Amino acid sequence: MFRRAVVASLVVAIVTTVAPTATALPRGTKVRTYKGNLSSPIDMAWVRGTKKIFFTEKNTGRVRVMKGRKLLSRPCVDLPVSNDGEQGALGITLHPRYRKNHYLYVYYTDSSPVVNRVARFTVRNNRCRNKKNIITLGAATIHNGGQLEFAGGKLYISIGEIGDPAHSQNTNNNLGKILRVNANGTIPKSNPFGNAVWSYGHRNPFGLAHKPGTSKVYETENGPQCDDEMNVIVKGRNYGWGPGYDCGTAGVGPNPKPPEVRWSRVIVPTDLGWYSGKLKGVRGLLGADYGDGRLHRFVLNDRGTRVKKDQIIYNAGTALFDVAHGPGGWLYFLTGNAIKRVVKR
Repeated sequence: MFRRAVVASLVVAIVTTVAPTATALPRGTKVRTYKGNLSSPIDMAWVRGTKKIFFTEKNTGRVRVMKGRKLLSRPCVDLPVSNDGEQGALGITLHPRYRKNHYLYVYYTDSSPVVNRVARFTVRNNRCRNKKNIITLGAATIHNGGQLEFAGGKLYISIGEIGDPAHSQNTNNNLGKILRVNANGTIPKSNPFGNAVWSYGHRNPFGLAHKPGTSKVYETENGPQCDDEMNVIVKGRNYGWGPGYDCGTAGVGPNPKPPEVRWSRVIVPTDLGWYSGKLKGVRGLLGADYGDGRLHRFVLNDRGTRVKKDQIIYNAGTALFDVAHGPGGWLYFLTGNAIKRVVKR
């Protein structure tokens, strides 16, 4: 994902499925740095009802803790990661009942052996304890995916095809997929293929979000030198990536599902988030991109199944990695060295 931003900076953005519309942040708001001088922050998780944020540092493997604007000197955990290419400490999420069970989940690339893992920790006194391995996945220097999202009580996991498109069309393996497991790592009986696979035909899915109160899951993924995508994830569907893929098509394999939004010039979409805070004008499904450093607001139909507009609400002028609801009800986003937020003036 990260190296593709070099290509992304050379050309002009085109959205082929839904044309982007220029707009702006709500009147009377401004962007402020919440915490600067950070080391490769890539994903954050907010403990709702508090001022506490956890975030992952991609290259160091540390899961950091913030209480208000204070960054604690001691990490929650210091994971032994391989950070070659797109590897590292990539994704983080909290159990829906975190305030009761204190479960925190991290997607990271273990250094020995070099595999991707999703691990669950129990947080006590801001320390990650009682590690439990939820799932182990293949790893490579590219296309590791790395996002985690709870929806409907199930844990969704995005994993790329680690550079081999053939993996994406094989429903007997976990690569190039959106996975769905129970909170303890077991396989739900309702999964379509009798394993962890929920949907397939993905290249490098790096964004996951869901609509609160539902099991509706949204995903963004990085294409080749074309066709970055935003998808509505449907049980058992094929999203078209695999050997012989042609740009601008629905894809390969049985009954491929075309994307809701297709960027025919790559923008390198990163994470998604559902915002329901104080800023009424930007509530809903939001996304970030690495190539252009923009925040997107996806205007959905009433059922949440189609994208009507892709609105650009802010151009940060630097690569963005995550967008999230956070403390105070404000909108937060991550750059390569800072947490920033949108607040009232």
